[in-house]
Amino acid sequence: MRGRMAHELRELGHDVAESEDAFTALELLRRKRPDLMLCDFTLPDLGGVELLNDVRSIEDLRTMRVMMTSSRSNPEDVVLALESGADDFIGKPINLPELRARVGACLRRPANVLQTEVVSAGGIRIDNLGQRVAVDNTYVSLAPREYRLLLFLVGNRDRVFSRKQLLVHVWDRDAAVGPRTVDVHVRRLRSVLEPFGYDRYLQTVRGSGYRFSLDT
Repeated sequence: MRGRMAHELRELGHDVAESEDAFTALELLRRKRPDLMLCDFTLPDLGGVELLNDVRSIEDLRTMRVMMTSSRSNPEDVVLALESGADDFIGKPINLPELRARVGACLRRPANVLQTEVVSAGGIRIDNLGQRVAVDNTYVSLAPREYRLLLFLVGNRDRVFSRKQLLVHVWDRDAAVGPRTVDVHVRRLRSVLEPFGYDRYLQTVRGSGYRFSLDT
């Protein structure tokens, strides 16, 4: 089942790593810092909720989304998982279309790191509550999707994201758009930042995608 889920998610453009136990999973999580972990309630070496508690105690992983799975239909398991910090819960047997929908919905929610009132980098200041962007104390006009793209990239500074990954995080996965849509919005963001000299922060990584970095 793990293999089927991994295959399904790779088909959607996700980069997926697999682990058979909690110990290996924790090592992978520390190294890769993924956006989402799918974790079974019962693991060979540790309970899934115990692994979740370990994850939430690690500073770099606190904002990672976690979806729990279980073959047990006990409502108390669901409550325990959610109260322990899981973002969602899906029962077994896994329905793959439901899995796709839940993963997509989970990833479209802003990560906790982006729920702070202000996200800033250099002279760029993003008011996440008022959904406004100021560059060198001057407010700039952005379309909603441009705002979400900038917020995501600034909130994940120095990380490279492919066009497919950005479509997952910023656009609804089932939207009738393709990877080139990302290029159009990046060009628009650069044109807004260019008068301030900050367009260089929105960088193209040849063959990989885009990143936001203050290191130029």
